[in-house]
Amino acid sequence: MRRVLVVVALFLLVGAVLAQNVIKYELSSSAALNIGAAVKLGSSDNTCALAGDGEGSDVVGFVAMTESDGSNYYNLIVNSGRITAAIHSGSGAVSIGDSLTAAASGSLKVASAGDRVIAIATQAVASPPGQCEVVIWLGPMPGSDGAKIWQSAVTSMTSITGTASSKQDLISITCTNCDVEYMKVQFTGTVDDKDGTSGGAVVNVAINDGSSDLDTQTLYLVDRNFYQSQATALTGTDDVSLTDSPTYAVQVWESDGMTNGRIKGVLTVVGTPR
Repeated sequence: MRRVLVVVALFLLVGAVLAQNVIKYELSSSAALNIGAAVKLGSSDNTCALAGDGEGSDVVGFVAMTESDGSNYYNLIVNSGRITAAIHSGSGAVSIGDSLTAAASGSLKVASAGDRVIAIATQAVASPPGQCEVVIWLGPMPGSDGAKIWQSAVTSMTSITGTASSKQDLISITCTNCDVEYMKVQFTGTVDDKDGTSGGAVVNVAINDGSSDLDTQTLYLVDRNFYQSQATALTGTDDVSLTDSPTYAVQVWESDGMTNGRIKGVLTVVGTPR
């Protein structure tokens, strides 16, 4: 009976590993790679190397396990699932939901406009360097036959001064000659009511395409005695033409006479062909 249980346990363990896409590469140096490091293909056959700054498009996966025969090191590379990765000291603060790209020596940083996103943060790192768990997200390469990603961020809490009649543009992205036909627009962020000596804010957030709102949300932080914070997440879609240059803006405003709101967040636009 025990032997049966052991066999079943081993079967489940192997199945869990194989549930992710894995590739085994020989390391091209005599040192082991760190677990969670982002890697690219090496310059010789069957090798891998640490991905550097600006090399997000070359990343093939993350180191999940290393082994050695005494002189050579081998690495199990995964390109899906979750893993704990290093955040580079040069990165801005990482919030939950932030898109990440390659930084120096296999570490990650918050992605900027034009960077290839290779992971999504599921934990925050307020003051890099540090580590956080990420969801591996190796999407299609940018180009006319794949997805294109535009991204911009407001990294510090910003006071909300907009009203219903005069909305405040928090952040925007223009996709010049977008070369895609379908857009998914997402804003993820945080709001609080700390813009004053007392609490209380009713915050309205919208993604606008220049003519209409793609998505809206109202957040109620209405306790005047205690400060509050809340996550916000909006998603919209838009059909475009290859030569279009659409602009997507996040607009914010306050209402109901409660005006102590602040906000920060990341606007991401993902364009794909049909």
